[in-house]
Parts: sequence; structure tokens; C-alpha cells
Amino acid sequence: MRSTAILIAPTLFALGLGQAMAGNYTVGVEANDYLPIYKGEGGNYTGYARDLLDAFATKHGHQFSYKPMPIARLFDEFAVKKSLDFKFPDNAMWQADIKKGANISYSMGAISVTEGLLVLPANKGKSLTTFKSIATLRGFTPWPYMAQIKSKAITVSEANTADAAIKMGTSGRVDGVFLNTTSANYIMGEVLKTPGALVLDDKLPKEKSEFSLSSIAHPEVIKQFNEFLIKEKDMVSKLKAKHRIAE
Repeated sequence: MRSTAILIAPTLFALGLGQAMAGNYTVGVEANDYLPIYKGEGGNYTGYARDLLDAFATKHGHQFSYKPMPIARLFDEFAVKKSLDFKFPDNAMWQADIKKGANISYSMGAISVTEGLLVLPANKGKSLTTFKSIATLRGFTPWPYMAQIKSKAITVSEANTADAAIKMGTSGRVDGVFLNTTSANYIMGEVLKTPGALVLDDKLPKEKSEFSLSSIAHPEVIKQFNEFLIKEKDMVSKLKAKHRIAE
């Protein structure tokens, strides 16, 4: 996603950090269909991320309300206006310029995804020099291809939804689509009913990206969430299996 090839390590917390108290919190989430990981649409939030965060909240007596919004607005509300208690997903490398100066705590990765270029099967294995255009979601940054984008060797088209980006690839309007493979494969199979229409070209630059929970105001809850991910790893694995997520 708005991505980095660097894996983000769990936040280090100072000794003496207080215990998290049960509370009512607002979680800012993306208004995108990125199932099976998440889908934020019309005020609703579903998918693996919702099940995971709800399980954590239930265990510790928290009440989470989810606010889906476009990516650009989400970063502004979270890091600039500071109107949200938490943001998911997040990563320290995403929109670093907007978050500069904000003291943000990041959890360990709640899920790790592979992001790269999905291409028509017949085009798999072609040299990167043959790529002139790619599509991605609005607000995402295809970091592995920034050198080509800055030199104008590759142009980027932004789509409002992942399925729209995929359709740009399957129709030949762009040479490749930069998305995470977990969501792209789900959307092609379950939503568009065209499994395998695009495939990851693993010879081209790709990256692993960690999706973390982040907070400015509640680092103690981030610490609590880290402990939950470790202690409840079997439950987390079952949730990933339920949503057919393979990392």
C-alpha cells in the first residue's frame, strides 16, 4: 500500500507506562473494499480487521466505533486534526510528511501482505522497461516503482476502488496494477468472478508491508494490543483461516 519495503518493528515503550483502562474509542479506517482484510463502506466495517479488533476490544472491555473515510482525509483526521483515537491500518513509512512531528505509537503487524504488480498472465516475465503505465488505489504509493514514476518512464492512474484498478489491468488500459495479492486475489475470485485474470509478476520489484494499529493519544492501548497479538496467536491464526488469509 502507501508502502515500504521495510518491515516495521513493534513500538518500544518506556518503562513505567501505565496500564490501559477500558474505554470508548474511535478507530479511523479506510473506506475501501480490501476484503478479506477489511471493507469500509457506508459507515460499516467488516472483514478480518474488524473481527480482530472486536476480539481485542471485548477481551479488555473496550468499545470501538469505526469511522470509514477516504485515505487522504483519514491521515488528516488522525495525524493533523488528531480527532481519532486509533488508525488502522497504518505503518510508520506511510505519508511520513503528513505525520512529521506527531508522536505516533505503532503496534506490531496485525497482518503482513505482499504488494507488487499484477499483470495479465500472458505478460508475466516481461522486462520492467516495457511498462509504461500502472494503476493503484487513490492515496497509495507504489514505492518500488518511484524511480520510474519520477523519471516519467511510468505513469500512475489512481482508482477509487480496488476492483476498478483491477479492471483497468484486465482491459489493458494499464500494463500492471499495484495492489496486495491477498485482496486482489479475493476480489478477482469472489467479487469479479474472474480468478487469475491478473497474476503477481514476482520477477518485478515487490515488497512486504505490515498493517499496524496506531495511536497518538493511547500508547498504553497499543502496548496492550501487542500483548494480545502474542498471547492470542492461536485465535489470530483461526481468524486468518476464517477469512482465508495466507501470509
